[in-house]
Amino acid sequence: MTSHLPTETDDLSRLLGQVIRSDVHPGVTYRLVSIAGAGAMSVAFHGRRVGRDGAYPVVVKVLRPELVLHQGSTAKLLVLKEAVALGRLNERVPPTPHVVRLVDTGAAPMTVEGHEVQVPWIALEQVHGGVEGTTLTERVVHSIRNTGHAFDPHRAAILVEALGAGLGAVHEVGVIHRDMKPDNVLCCGFGDDEIFKIADFGVARPTGLRATFGLAVGTLAYAAPELTMGDAAVGPWSDVFGMAATLYFGLTGEEYFDVSTPERAILAAASPTRRSITSSSWLAPDLRARPDACRAIDFALACATSARTEVRPSRSDSLADMITPWLRSVPTRPAALATRRAQLEEDEEVTNVVGWRFSPLQRGGGGDRVVRGVAWDGDGRCMAATSEGLAFWNGSTWSDVPHAPSIDPRRIRFVQRAGAGHWWVADDALTLAMHTPDGPRAMPPLPPSELTFEQLSGDVDQLAVVVGRRPGGGPELACLAARHWSAPLPLPGVAAITCLTQISTSTWLVAGRAEDGRAYAALHAPLSGELRRLETPNIRAILACAGQASAELGLAVGSEGTVVWVRAGETFHESIPGGPDLSCAAIDPAGRGVCAAAGRLWVHQRGAPRGPSSPPVGRWEPLWTDPAWTAPFVALFTEPGRIVAMTADGDLLEGRASGNLMGATGEYPRAEAPPPRA
Repeated sequence: MTSHLPTETDDLSRLLGQVIRSDVHPGVTYRLVSIAGAGAMSVAFHGRRVGRDGAYPVVVKVLRPELVLHQGSTAKLLVLKEAVALGRLNERVPPTPHVVRLVDTGAAPMTVEGHEVQVPWIALEQVHGGVEGTTLTERVVHSIRNTGHAFDPHRAAILVEALGAGLGAVHEVGVIHRDMKPDNVLCCGFGDDEIFKIADFGVARPTGLRATFGLAVGTLAYAAPELTMGDAAVGPWSDVFGMAATLYFGLTGEEYFDVSTPERAILAAASPTRRSITSSSWLAPDLRARPDACRAIDFALACATSARTEVRPSRSDSLADMITPWLRSVPTRPAALATRRAQLEEDEEVTNVVGWRFSPLQRGGGGDRVVRGVAWDGDGRCMAATSEGLAFWNGSTWSDVPHAPSIDPRRIRFVQRAGAGHWWVADDALTLAMHTPDGPRAMPPLPPSELTFEQLSGDVDQLAVVVGRRPGGGPELACLAARHWSAPLPLPGVAAITCLTQISTSTWLVAGRAEDGRAYAALHAPLSGELRRLETPNIRAILACAGQASAELGLAVGSEGTVVWVRAGETFHESIPGGPDLSCAAIDPAGRGVCAAAGRLWVHQRGAPRGPSSPPVGRWEPLWTDPAWTAPFVALFTEPGRIVAMTADGDLLEGRASGNLMGATGEYPRAEAPPPRA
């Protein structure tokens, strides 16, 4: 690509449509689609990576050519430093989900002031934020507008843990971020699947940066005092300062330090007094009702933002450990999540999908493995149990995953998400391991059982249901409560259980095929041992199901286009025209169903009336068809405006929607300012 990059943001549209070729991956190009943002040193574009294996959206950061021309190798180090830091984080399998992922890096020829220069660029994952916002700033504003307060304690705990883990990973590879603030925290997912990612390492470890470019480092309201003083020691404690100020914003929707100049910022940090989280009218009421928790959080934030670096926690996870237990101690209010879900459903309907753009993310790159089970993280990455052992999909490529020595990789049957970047893995004897970015570790063994296990759903440490068999016998249901077994429940007349999913705090949907050759579906309450068979159409089998426990909603699909909804114990039947054999299903956070057959996808449009007590029935609309995709789909990741579908041989397809509230990039607009305080 040869172009003269303008210095004025209004003229940056000249670069739109330009193509950058990868220096590392033959045949891979990056097309610049729209402007994502512009700074003094670089310009960020929404882009699209296109290669032989597939295509997907990215963010491409291009260093301003005039800096390269006048600063030479010093300017190039800015991009190289960011690429090296993020590349080291990618070496872990699975990588941390709390830092944006590096996709590619290189240099492109551009012409500036009559000279051709090699301008460095870096391609990063594009985080799909959705209707609640892509940055932490946007999500906090969205929460204030739609609930009347900033993050509730449970949601804030997820944020604290994410920032502690993400900054910890960054610090472990020798990088100091130096610009921790809400706009540099990107967000995706919903509820317990919400993920927060640290972004924008443009000033990370900027040795000589201030002297070279004459720029202050960091953002005044979030920058530690030492970042504005050239002779002060900078380290992880500097990012802890920014993390604390960011957490204050997440809890209150307000800035911890109201400053406008570096001098005032230094004076504010030196002051012995700090704002309390209770001073904000946007503090969640259930946290305000706990004065002890508020005082403890105030103390932790004050320590973390002390002008004396020796007072601050030296590690980000130490600050998280000081705050998280207090947030977790506040009982979760189901109504808080229900309010968000209702608003999400309304917003998702307002976007009213106009069209979808589908692209293969991966074709022919899965090897000879056969996918047995998939557990998605909130950002569309996943851990998969395959015939060749564990594999991890990082959003663009498959990687083999080291397994725990206690588990035979050929016998792995289950993967279960335990939290962001954390997965339970088990074999058919239910030998357990936990996989994290720190590697696999064996977990305490469960009591022995005579069953060989085929499926698992639920929380292994709290309450889970598993499907197993005895040698020569039929399927049985076993309950694992607080890591103790209850007596297995035989299923007479049932030939096979093909799917199992939790649809409420105490109920599971169990489905498959009966011995008489007809479909089988039942609701199982493991604590009471109750098993209630559901009425199903006269078809061969139920093949897949999905559940949304917080909404008491279940979805089962099977042969001949059959769809069975379960809401609050009531059953509703639908069918897809043409009678296709449906191989997998999912429910997005707004309660909308998606299902698939080989080479085809459908999305559910709910009919009126709507609401928590209304039946979920409506109509199924075709989304995508391609007869070349002959392998059945076995897993779906869904969120409003995005679908990722995986086949049994590891190929992946991604769809992104465009609608009334979404631009050409598939991204939602920035949130408006929050309402005035009362």
